[in-house]
Amino acid sequence: MRAIFLLLILLISFSTVVLAQKAKKKNVDENEVSNGTQFLIENLVEDSDGENFDFGTQFEYLENYAQDPLDINNATEEELETFGLFTAIQIQALLLYRKRFGQIYSLYEMQGIPTFDVKTIIRMTPYISVSATKEQEKMNFGKMFKFSRHQIFARYQRIVEEQKGFEPLEDGETGSRYLGSPDKFYLRYRMTYKDRMSFGLTMEKDAGEEFFTGSNPQGFDYYSGHFYLKKISKNVHSVALGDFQVYFGQGLTIWGGFGIRKGAQVLNVKRISLPIRPYTSVNEALFMRGGAGHFQFLKDKNLEVTVFGSYRRRDANLGSQIDSLIEELDFAVTSLQELGFHRTDGEILDENAIGFVTSGARIGYSGKSWKVAGNFVHNYLTNALERDNPALYQQFAFVGQQSFNASLDYSFRYRNLQFFGETATNEKGGLATLNSILVDLDPRVSLAVLHRYYDKSYYTLNGNAFGEGSSASNESGLYLGLEARLGAGVKFSSYFDVFQFDWLRYQIDAPTKGYEVFGKLEYAPNYFLSMYAQYRFEQKGQNLSDNTTKIDQIINHDKQNLRFHFSYNVSSQFALRSRIEFSFYKDQAFSQGFMIYQDLVFKPKSIPLKAQVRLAFFDTDNYDTRIYAYENDVLYAFSVPAYSGRGLRYYFNLSYRINRSFTVWLRFSQTYFTDRAVISTGLNEIDGQTRSEIKVQLRAKF
Repeated sequence: MRAIFLLLILLISFSTVVLAQKAKKKNVDENEVSNGTQFLIENLVEDSDGENFDFGTQFEYLENYAQDPLDINNATEEELETFGLFTAIQIQALLLYRKRFGQIYSLYEMQGIPTFDVKTIIRMTPYISVSATKEQEKMNFGKMFKFSRHQIFARYQRIVEEQKGFEPLEDGETGSRYLGSPDKFYLRYRMTYKDRMSFGLTMEKDAGEEFFTGSNPQGFDYYSGHFYLKKISKNVHSVALGDFQVYFGQGLTIWGGFGIRKGAQVLNVKRISLPIRPYTSVNEALFMRGGAGHFQFLKDKNLEVTVFGSYRRRDANLGSQIDSLIEELDFAVTSLQELGFHRTDGEILDENAIGFVTSGARIGYSGKSWKVAGNFVHNYLTNALERDNPALYQQFAFVGQQSFNASLDYSFRYRNLQFFGETATNEKGGLATLNSILVDLDPRVSLAVLHRYYDKSYYTLNGNAFGEGSSASNESGLYLGLEARLGAGVKFSSYFDVFQFDWLRYQIDAPTKGYEVFGKLEYAPNYFLSMYAQYRFEQKGQNLSDNTTKIDQIINHDKQNLRFHFSYNVSSQFALRSRIEFSFYKDQAFSQGFMIYQDLVFKPKSIPLKAQVRLAFFDTDNYDTRIYAYENDVLYAFSVPAYSGRGLRYYFNLSYRINRSFTVWLRFSQTYFTDRAVISTGLNEIDGQTRSEIKVQLRAKF
């Protein structure tokens, strides 16, 4: 198997070189495009500190649009929503402008559209056009394969210092160790034709996992593949085979991958996406495996139908029944896992422990200014999920072998006002509803109001809806977001969110309430200079950590963050970015922290090299005052580390375009702690004060 695999890699590499020499491409500075895309994504991930952001997928969408820009004159409402960079208010404003004034002849003309300022237009410029193309290209497989775009990525990364999990057990010592090497490998092939076709294979081995041996004799621990076609015919909009993701409504029944939550984009509260999309990331839990189709009927394609079916194995915790598995096949699992690590005997035992069958459908009908759709999702587990000694807060959580969710999502648009929402139920009768109004109060002022109510008995195994918690359950709240474009490059954004939980939660042994306040004042007079000040305050009730009474006491936990950010493009070759951020946390005690960093970005004209360097200092009292900061990384790999403790961190990220076909990246990062002699715990423990990581990546495109 190893020989076959290596032969396949050599054949692909040889084909890449040969075809790259024959390919005739327009002279596009790929590094410059990637730089603009990374800058745009950095703004998007501010909303969630990047903890759950699907970087690779979003980056890929933007890079595709950089190659084949979206025609904003001819784009339908669905295509504008799929684009992903327009808010619902901006889409409505653009449609009204086109209806009133007709074709847009220049991107600069977009300044006359409410909610579009100069900074927004400049950032979107690489991905949009005003060509006003009317005819849709017919499906021609021969042409698509002949002129398709091919990319191969090979990446290697490793923690330099030795971690405890890779050290051999000493004489008489008991415990587990990682079975594989500390090396992490990633290999990927992708073929695309505009946004019409996508075929890809993705392979990954995490650090500690075996490679061509033990539990992975086939090589990599994770394999993923997909084939996706879009705009196939009049009635067949798209088809996905292999691995894919499903997006219905506002996420109360099913929503694949990342969903934007509260953050700097205060008006971006509406979930908008095509119902099915190919899956290209490496999260080993959040995808479907099987087939899906999206169909459109009637003269104006008013009737839409989406169906999908998926079967895949999922990692699951086998709990206390491990010893009886050999004799008993009809076992139950205690929980589903999402980490995707298979490094130790215990993790390997939980690997693919349960079969997961998911099927569903969406039927929608739309008028000129309204839409309505019914969504249905059914899950079947080959082995029942039963919790060992469930805690009181888990009383309403899912148990059993089957779950069913159904919902109705709806939207209505009238002039500068937009109303949308979704109401769902499950097989237990639990109710969840989310409803929102978006409105332009003035050409310079926009407002978002969103109310949600998720009953404690409502649950979904596939959903991801707007909210304070991570699941659409046991929560109600009211969100108010305001954006004011004050002119001369000044913009003020703010939101206020109040929420409550009517039932117990993990480590919270009583119903609680809370609220969150956010404000951001931004000044960007031109593309070269931008700065902002940002403040966030959140209060939530949690258990008293050192409680000594029989009944747990609930106290308020207050968290505050204050950030000042400055960015200046000195020239086309040199840019500076500076940030200082403070964090404050109060429960029964008060703690605080700060982080300051300086970025240098250098891109000389004489050679196709790009260098990104950061030096950061941080000092926080504890993990509660940790601070997140986005870091530039190699293409399709991203990092948003938590700065916690005391020390400094630096990294440099280099990319060099060898020729039109090959680009290489090198990244080295290191964190030096001054407040500890041992880093991390468990098998990830490092005996020392530094944690260093190296990444090397090669891309071949043709």
